[in-house]
Amino acid sequence: MSERNLTQEEVDALPFENNLSDGHAFRSWTDAEFAIIADSARFFSESDRRGGRLAEAEYIRRYLALGAQSYIPEHFTGLMSYSASMAVEIVANLLRLRGLSVALIEPCFDNIADILRRHRIRLEPFPETVLTEGAAALEAMLETLTADAVFLVSPNNPTGTVTDEQAFTRIVEYCRAEGKLLVLDGCFRVYLSDEQVYDHYRILADSGIDCVVIEDTGKVWPAAELKAPFLSVSPRLTGEIAAMHSDFLLHLSPFTVRLITEFVRLAEEDGGRYLRELVARNRTLFQNAVPGSFLRTDDTRKLGLAWLEVTADGLDGERVRRLLAERDVHVLSGERFYWNSPQLGRRHLRMALLRDPEVIDRAAAVIAGLWAELGDG
Repeated sequence: MSERNLTQEEVDALPFENNLSDGHAFRSWTDAEFAIIADSARFFSESDRRGGRLAEAEYIRRYLALGAQSYIPEHFTGLMSYSASMAVEIVANLLRLRGLSVALIEPCFDNIADILRRHRIRLEPFPETVLTEGAAALEAMLETLTADAVFLVSPNNPTGTVTDEQAFTRIVEYCRAEGKLLVLDGCFRVYLSDEQVYDHYRILADSGIDCVVIEDTGKVWPAAELKAPFLSVSPRLTGEIAAMHSDFLLHLSPFTVRLITEFVRLAEEDGGRYLRELVARNRTLFQNAVPGSFLRTDDTRKLGLAWLEVTADGLDGERVRRLLAERDVHVLSGERFYWNSPQLGRRHLRMALLRDPEVIDRAAAVIAGLWAELGDG
């Protein structure tokens, strides 16, 4: 397993043309998106922090609506952030100060576990397999859970596994009955189709449990890393979290909020269909070019990433990652996503799909060529 964490590997890959390591949106703009960028000087000149709160509230309302979520300002306080990781850092401070342990979903992106561990928070695994094996598996796991808080990512990064409505409702009921805090990372929700999405916010508000929901836009629109993440915080946590939040941030740039609101407005026109179709086309392009005898997609098609299983004998994800890096194709190996049991990710790779099709095409050709080389050997 690489000694560097996943984000460090993503940073190392930034200069390279065939960089499929990070899950941020990096692709050419559509004509409509370019029109927004071309108008950005006007947005900048019109930005006024005196109207920032109203602009943030309007943005949050519209972003949640794009993901079919209720906007409930009388229950949830929205706190803007520079990044989803900063939001996790704020949550970690809350958990540490309250002395709470956490049942963290596994697998997940490694910086979540790293941040929590840095705060010396005791972790126990919440295997995502209990979300796919039926209600009995979830019940059995909940009966043995000892942690004070539950931390879920849905759709999950890297697998795309979704905590479906029945399972989510049961976990919320469990948290209410046992007095547990719930943290939900919904950063990839926009890639769910209409029949896959349900209203997290209404379920949480109706339950009355203590909870925090983390949202992000960096995985959605190519805005040169300008993004507008936020935390949605339930009433009993608001004062404590808002005080910590103020130590990190006075306010998010009103220009950034306006810019991302324009991208949301554009996505509203087709309900986000274009965003999902781009990912689907790239996934199909890759699958048609790469032999299934070498790599096969092992995800649930519900986020802008591909979770790949190395199916060839004698190879693992880290070796394939290194071989591809030597050929200027950059992906992530799977072990670090399994923060408690890294061996479970040993035969996996994660590849970003939020790229131009020609990038996916070039990468797929290199991967297919590598398999031809290995097969000849």
